[in-house]
Amino acid sequence: MKKLFLLFWPVMLSACTSSIHMSQMNVASNHSEFESDEVIEIEKSQKIILGFVYDTNYVDQAYNKLLLTCPNGTSMINVEYLTNHGFLSWTDKIRIKAVCKKA
Repeated sequence: MKKLFLLFWPVMLSACTSSIHMSQMNVASNHSEFESDEVIEIEKSQKIILGFVYDTNYVDQAYNKLLLTCPNGTSMINVEYLTNHGFLSWTDKIRIKAVCKKA
């Protein structure tokens, strides 16, 4: 039994998981005027290693990219907060999907 445990110990340490913490959807009342426009997807992330956080403004970066990509407005915005776990580290992600209004 001890040999079997030692055999699978490296596999257990390298296991990864992923989870979606929250998914929010906003459907505007005037979404019918956006139907023929472009759907965009923006994803930004931050890496955490041993509890040390890097790139803490990833949500602001995603929001600014959304504003630059869709200067005429958006509709049907879907925001997802995800976490991917690894060995002694994890990655927080934000994924924004929206319909951009064209000029």
